[in-house]
Amino acid sequence: MRLTIACADYDRTRPVIDGRVKIEGCNAHVLCLDHEEMFVRALTSAEFDASELSFGRFALNVASGTTPYIGLPVLLSRAFRHSAIYIRNDRGIATPSDLRGRTLGVRDYSNTASLVARGIIEDEYSVRASEIRWVVGDVDHPERDQIRLPPIAEGFDVSIAAKGRLLSDMLACGELDGLIDFQPPRCYLEHHRVTRLFPDHERDERAYFARTRIFPIMHVLVLRRDLAERDPALAMNLYRAFDEARRIAMRDLWSPGALKISLPWTSEEYRRTVDLMGADFWSYGVSANRDAIACIPRYIRSQGLAARALALEELFEASTLST
Repeated sequence: MRLTIACADYDRTRPVIDGRVKIEGCNAHVLCLDHEEMFVRALTSAEFDASELSFGRFALNVASGTTPYIGLPVLLSRAFRHSAIYIRNDRGIATPSDLRGRTLGVRDYSNTASLVARGIIEDEYSVRASEIRWVVGDVDHPERDQIRLPPIAEGFDVSIAAKGRLLSDMLACGELDGLIDFQPPRCYLEHHRVTRLFPDHERDERAYFARTRIFPIMHVLVLRRDLAERDPALAMNLYRAFDEARRIAMRDLWSPGALKISLPWTSEEYRRTVDLMGADFWSYGVSANRDAIACIPRYIRSQGLAARALALEELFEASTLST
């Protein structure tokens, strides 16, 4: 079978991209694309047989019954998101509890980084998304001709920024109290009044993991449902190949004799991570990640984006549920 796969070029996908790891029964054609382009093409035209996809957007489409894809527990992107919350330091915001009643910007109310950041605030500090006003817009430069909001339940205050206004500028001039973005906005680098809500975010992220054992999931691999139904072995063949690629990448992190990654203290950071998270800290599969997987369906419900929490069986192809 010729299979077109879209994914980003990570250390954990490169062995599939360069052909060191083969997918059984497949002649794989792998496209390495920018995340947004890849997601738009997958979500609008489903042109890829398999694709990396935002976990939050995928779960929302499953909830609405609008996706031709089924998920695989290949967790291609993971990240703690304490670092993604930026605030003005002249508004009396010292703790997450101080966000109640504030106005925060967000690039997309339904993207996974935003879901996870808001979910952590609710889980850890009891601040609900409904207690904050949300403004959706482009952050540092115009990206979209038109911004649309997803269907959102009553009780949530979510609006779109005025045309031509950028969230970074709005935070810098004081129109916003804060901003959630997966990368530092321009105003954070340029404006002394903009800081992180969690200044020592690594400390807080490590403490969060120590309490919860959750390493948040950002992106998963998805497969066209019609292909999964036509070839019952395909989903597991894909899972096994990407899991083997991940194992190769993990082995390469620990190479103190001759570093394979161009950072001088890679081995020391690897050791610190293993001490906290265990040797298989970037695991794939359902059993080792059940709690982290369950967060996203719960967040899309608690944040007004779905009427119910999805079951695990709705998200992942049946043969992969035992992984």
